[in-house]
Amino acid sequence: MNAIDVQHLSKIYRGDIKAISDLSFTVGAGSVFGFLGPNGAGKSTAIKILVTLMNPTAGDARIFDIDVSQKPKEIRRIIGYVPQELSADGSLTGYENLLLSAKLYEIPPKEREQRIADILEMMELASRADSLIDTYSGGMVRRLEIGQAMLHHPRVLFLDEPTIGLDPAGRALVWRQIRKLNHDEGMTIFLTTHYMEEAEALCTQIGIIDRGQLSAVGSPTQLKETIGVGTIRIVLSSSQFSQSTLLDMITSIPGASALFQDPQILEIKVPNPAEHITEILQLIKTNGISVNDLELRGPTLEDVFLKYTGSHLEVAGPKEWKSIKQRRRSVRRAS
Repeated sequence: MNAIDVQHLSKIYRGDIKAISDLSFTVGAGSVFGFLGPNGAGKSTAIKILVTLMNPTAGDARIFDIDVSQKPKEIRRIIGYVPQELSADGSLTGYENLLLSAKLYEIPPKEREQRIADILEMMELASRADSLIDTYSGGMVRRLEIGQAMLHHPRVLFLDEPTIGLDPAGRALVWRQIRKLNHDEGMTIFLTTHYMEEAEALCTQIGIIDRGQLSAVGSPTQLKETIGVGTIRIVLSSSQFSQSTLLDMITSIPGASALFQDPQILEIKVPNPAEHITEILQLIKTNGISVNDLELRGPTLEDVFLKYTGSHLEVAGPKEWKSIKQRRRSVRRAS
């Protein structure tokens, strides 16, 4: 059974700007689906349509066979949504934020306290329940927001850049909670991300979107198999040689490309790299160079992304996360 079914979805803004065009894909119930794409590719538009914050220009989108445009109230009862921007109120405690969400979801008063306690325990925030959100780390805020979104036991949880700007420790904690929700609760997870390792670690299916259109869909393994190109990274013993001569020799191998990351580190992309190792090492030797280190790896999701979009993902860091927090405080002061 499909949790999400999108068919020929389009969104055109004024001025004939196509945010998404003829988008079609399905997400199986109980799966973790990752949506990858460059900035401006249409990810946010698609997710806003699915969570009923925006109407499409054309096409259909259904969640558990409920039309998102025709029955938005029914959709909101069965989904949870964590936007990219921080949404928790920094002037309230963790408990108070959860209580506010419970009231908005119309959870009966008799059930609220137990659900809030369960969420705080699950998200490992019970000891900080009475602390102001402004004292939380980025990872703690994200875990709380995920908890807010699942208070009403949604069937599908939408996460827009759930770990943007977090440090590795904070990201790992959020990953653990996402896996737990999917495995223990059987919850379908739909997430956008700028982290390739996040997509590979969490997602059973990945869709790559570029310029409003879907470029590829499949499991991480299936997508990497479409590339067929691996990488050989070689640390050379010396930089005293002609780089251009060596590059010309290596790129004479069918399908091979090569570049120097610095004067002694050579990176080669080639189909079936293991079959070409001996030949490449011989070419290096004929140039009078020895090898200090060698690393061989198969295709990566980064390679897949580069093939289908022609660009690398731009990853937000701590500065961007700090900016998001500052904007939230500015909005609160203005209100």
